[in-house]
Amino acid sequence: MAVPEQYSSRQYERKKTNFKGIKQVLNAESQVSYSPDAVLYNHLNAPPCICPPMKVSDLSGIPTAYTDPSTKLNYATCSEFKRIRYLPQHIVNGYLALRGVSNI
Repeated sequence: MAVPEQYSSRQYERKKTNFKGIKQVLNAESQVSYSPDAVLYNHLNAPPCICPPMKVSDLSGIPTAYTDPSTKLNYATCSEFKRIRYLPQHIVNGYLALRGVSNI
């Protein structure tokens, strides 16, 4: 069985891929000018995380899922909840200011 002539031509052979060295890649990247707001892998200023921040107790620092509805303070245990209920308002405002939450 003979090979057809159209496929035996030299133009259909695969060309050898020449890979660039690391110095060539780094030199090419340093010469390209990106816009200042472009997000690149080598920048330290990355966009903010899309996952929600972890809630921690305002008194003990333990991760929690509970929030006091009247004071808006986070608590982890029932003993912390009892302690939060008896805190004066200026102490509650101080805890909220430390967390960065505006108190209304």
